Amino acid sequence: MERKQILGVLLLLAFTAAVIGADALWGTRDALQEGENGYEELLSNTPVAELEGESVSPDGRFEARTVGKTDNYVSGVVPPESIQFVNRETGEVLWEEQGWVTQSVLWSPDSRYLALTYGARTWQAVKFIETDTWTSWDFTLPDGSPIPEYTFLPADQPWGTWIGKDVPEEDYDLLLTVGRGGDEGEQHTYRCSLLMDGGQLAGNTLEQTTEVLSEAYDFDHDGEPEVTELVTLWAPDGDGEQVSWYELHVRKADGTPLWSDWAAPQHVGWNSIFACTLDGEDNLLRYHPTMYQGCCGYNYQLFSLDGSGGESVLQQNGVAFDINWGSPLGHDFDPAAIASFMEDINGLLSHSRLLLTTDDALEGIDPAHPRDDLWWLTGNDVCLSADETGYAYDETCSLEENLQRFDAVMTELARQ
Repeated sequence: MERKQILGVLLLLAFTAAVIGADALWGTRDALQEGENGYEELLSNTPVAELEGESVSPDGRFEARTVGKTDNYVSGVVPPESIQFVNRETGEVLWEEQGWVTQSVLWSPDSRYLALTYGARTWQAVKFIETDTWTSWDFTLPDGSPIPEYTFLPADQPWGTWIGKDVPEEDYDLLLTVGRGGDEGEQHTYRCSLLMDGGQLAGNTLEQTTEVLSEAYDFDHDGEPEVTELVTLWAPDGDGEQVSWYELHVRKADGTPLWSDWAAPQHVGWNSIFACTLDGEDNLLRYHPTMYQGCCGYNYQLFSLDGSGGESVLQQNGVAFDINWGSPLGHDFDPAAIASFMEDINGLLSHSRLLLTTDDALEGIDPAHPRDDLWWLTGNDVCLSADETGYAYDETCSLEENLQRFDAVMTELARQ
């Protein structure tokens, strides 16, 4: 009785705070006038905080539920005693934790993962659970910190969306929105990637920003323009943030995903995508002018999209060569073949607009009037200077003639 009497002394303060609109804290009670019975009556008339979201997993195997009720009055509700995830067939409790003022569940489409958001009056957190091992990972911001106090997930829109699963062995990621916008704080979107590490669930968080490109294109030729989005994934570094990778998404007007591709600043992720309009029809042009230690493979694919987002190749071409004169491994440099390919790709680029590039070979390209001028030929970034080689690009000559002159100069230098 002594503990209950001590706790009961706080009831009037909690009751008064509720009347004037202030939230009660965990365990705040008041029975200065009404005593223990008054607090019990308050609890009996206060609803238990509900479990929101998806109670049953998509495959029907698991169920999320709340159990019991505490004797705590918080923000107009009574938190449940616990949150449980159970096997629906056997009733076995597979995972359990205490209940909170708010709790909501979002299952991945394959039922392998679930995201549980929970919180109290001044804070909110997110926990991810893997349903094979029932191990969990607590969400953190990219810098490793928790969601700041008084920052909450959206209440008037979905707080999370599972994405991915293009191939069976690929896991889903969760796009998590933190913040409610407007006067309630800036909104941020985070890409949460999950993986199993030594039998324990682990995760990685990157901030994601999305830009809707202003031009309207009809890549699937159905008469209805699609929405094209440039998504950027950011990672923190010592000086702020740096780009991890980019994604280009094409969606139907109703938001249905149609097609996507990606590019990264790292060499292995170099990629360039253009919108190419020929004869009044919009197409996509993927161009790879790649060079590894002087070995070059330039190729492109011009394609449209079918109704399901498949690529229908309309035209493609490529050329391979190297600029390693004197290499003991051999050498292949055909000015006519290189010039023919460059005329082909630049003819397509003249009808194109740049959507995305991370390729160093196209650094500084004009997005509205793209053209590839072979930086290694015209800029002398790889070759020796004109004073040292006797070669300089001649604007009065054709590209093939310049390539022939360049080949002759470099061949002579390799013999010396």
